[in-house]
Amino acid sequence: MLLAYFIYNLLIFIILLLYSPILIYRILTRQEDFSGVLERFGFLSKDIIKKVKDEKVIWVHAASVGETGAASPVVSELKNKFPEYKIIFSTMTNTGRNMAQKIIKEADVFIYLPFDFFMIVKRVLKVIKPKLLVIMETELWPNLIKYSKKQGSKVMLVSGRISDSSFKQYKYLGPLLKNMFDQIDLLSMQSEKDMNRILELGAEKDKVSNNGNTKFDQEYGQVNTEVKEAIYHEYKIDPKQPIIVAGSTHDNEEEELIPLYQELKRRFDNLVFLLVPRYINRVEELEKIYNHAGINTVRRTKIEARDPAKESVILVDTIGELAKLYGIADLVFVGGSLIERGGHNILEPAAQGKLVFFGPHMFNFKDSTKLLLEHKVGIQVNGVSELIDQMDYYLSNPEILEEDSRQAIKMIQDNQGASWRNVELANRLLGRGRELSR
Repeated sequence: MLLAYFIYNLLIFIILLLYSPILIYRILTRQEDFSGVLERFGFLSKDIIKKVKDEKVIWVHAASVGETGAASPVVSELKNKFPEYKIIFSTMTNTGRNMAQKIIKEADVFIYLPFDFFMIVKRVLKVIKPKLLVIMETELWPNLIKYSKKQGSKVMLVSGRISDSSFKQYKYLGPLLKNMFDQIDLLSMQSEKDMNRILELGAEKDKVSNNGNTKFDQEYGQVNTEVKEAIYHEYKIDPKQPIIVAGSTHDNEEEELIPLYQELKRRFDNLVFLLVPRYINRVEELEKIYNHAGINTVRRTKIEARDPAKESVILVDTIGELAKLYGIADLVFVGGSLIERGGHNILEPAAQGKLVFFGPHMFNFKDSTKLLLEHKVGIQVNGVSELIDQMDYYLSNPEILEEDSRQAIKMIQDNQGASWRNVELANRLLGRGRELSR
């Protein structure tokens, strides 16, 4: 086992050496904040140290935007039930951190996850000293887990998910993976399939349970009439116009959606199309692609200059507005699914009471896909031509669309409660010795 950790740390060290020039370049070009880079190397600011010194701490980690959303109701429940604890929330990406600071008001401190090199992790744990480390979904970092346990922390995986690709990759970790499982106190998975997979990978049965997906508990911010009217006004959209929102789209996918827009625009001449790329730094590229196809576009950040008669494609170049935009949509398409990316969170638009359209490649969200299809609130298509026909059908039959949309909200409500169940598990780990009351 010592050999496995030695090899792992050697690989991390080599990666850090190779990555350092890139980090320096990103700092010089202001793509990275210097204080954030220091955090990644284990140097926490005096302000952070002051906030956690001599405090009881729960550390919650989520990788990026999607995991942050799943963590938000968990953090809310933890803070509500354990008010005496400081909550530190860590992410790996800038977008994840920006999202966390917007939606997770209960966290006391936000940091970037330190690089998983043993010296760096030990430096951070000397300061933070968490009583409980909560890891969201699939963020299994050997040194973070090992040294948290060494200093007496309890460790739990929440809303654990083992995707097809992760399942294959984890098998190569061999004894390192088994050792991680041995040191995690509880592995709370989001579905029966994930539970069976982690057992197959070597986790002990008495540590593993299926408690559902915390994303069902996420506060997506139901868009009320007042909020909708504000969006209509700002975006210069008539509520009677058919609105399609394509969220979390990727490279080579937005091009495929051009015929969708063109054909539906021909059939419904007042159609408005909101395109929300997964990575907003691609907006300039999308402008060129759509303009080359003869389609006028306007950026969301320049929406005040929009001419509704000329610009019916809006490119959303902001973060944190997708849920609200889903709320005004008549039809929603979730990206990463026409290409072999594996899809994105289809529960988010469903929570807004929307019928959700997605492509054939949903392998990272198999359980959510199955759930939406079973409840008939999701439409899976094989390609753009089928997507055109299906969207045309629902735009032409608004009464059927309205009924299916009502079923989406019911499905979300019927599957809530995972966050609470996970906080019950945390209660046992922290040895509070009493049941929680809701």
